[in-house]
Amino acid sequence: MRRAHRAAAPLAALLALAAPQPAEAAHGAFSFRYTSGGHVRSGVLHHPADKVCIDATGSMGGSGRARAARNTTNRTATLHMSIDCQDDGVVLAPGARRLAEFKTVRFG
Repeated sequence: MRRAHRAAAPLAALLALAAPQPAEAAHGAFSFRYTSGGHVRSGVLHHPADKVCIDATGSMGGSGRARAARNTTNRTATLHMSIDCQDDGVVLAPGARRLAEFKTVRFG
């Protein structure tokens, strides 16, 4: 029984290291406008994760394109027209605004 206990400790440590670690996050907020049900709405992403492709309107329960982005995070945001952030995108520096339409955004 003692041997099983000794073998379990290294296994538990290995599993802890293999567990997914939380992604870094931008500090601050990223706000935008979008249309849902014929009404213009405002959306805000608080402390969005770095290196993750985020569907801006989808994160708010909507669909379609967003516009009028304002990046008040401490990270650069790249606005994309594609759903998978695979196009070139437009860079939006911390503190900047942009009126152009976009579908997804990635930070960092």
